[in-house]
Amino acid sequence: MSLPSGCPVDLPRSPETIAEGSLVVARAWKYDSSPHWVVPGFYLGQDKYGHWLHQPAGALVARPGTAHLAASNALCLIPHSGQWIATLYADALEDFDVYIDLSSNIGWRRMKRGAWEVNSIDMDLDVIRSRSQGVFLDDEDEFAEHEIGMNYPASLVRSIGREAGLLLGTVINNDAPFNAEHRATWQSKAERLAAQLAEASKNLDN
Repeated sequence: MSLPSGCPVDLPRSPETIAEGSLVVARAWKYDSSPHWVVPGFYLGQDKYGHWLHQPAGALVARPGTAHLAASNALCLIPHSGQWIATLYADALEDFDVYIDLSSNIGWRRMKRGAWEVNSIDMDLDVIRSRSQGVFLDDEDEFAEHEIGMNYPASLVRSIGREAGLLLGTVINNDAPFNAEHRATWQSKAERLAAQLAEASKNLDN
């Protein structure tokens, strides 16, 4: 797939050896190479579905023109394959329970000081499970607008549309990895990691 200059391409789909607790920055772009959301997290491990990150409450979530501090803890799932990245919220402070960004060109690269970065191209469509609105597909109008305005290839439009439909069914059926039962182990691991990080920070202050 040909992309405008500036977008990271041809990155490996999985990281090399990566330690639990490593800083991982999820960095999204738009198809025209403009920067999109940047969200920091910490590596938890992997299972058959993909690599899991802990994104803590209070972390700076930013894109050009806006920023906020995360209101609640979340898990981020970077799949081994497929065209999506999922954010799974840990508590009811967020209306969202599951938020899946349809994405292309997902790839990992090492940064300095033991950190990693996961880059992706945000493809507009989102599969969402909301506590107040149920499960739905969002931003279809934006996808149609950018298909023309950003010159999406027809093959990419078709594959993203198919993937969105499959994900919608998976979330509606409450199947793994998006159900609470599958996430429970990773949430427990995230809580333990958060406690370890807090203890390490406290020891640095003493």
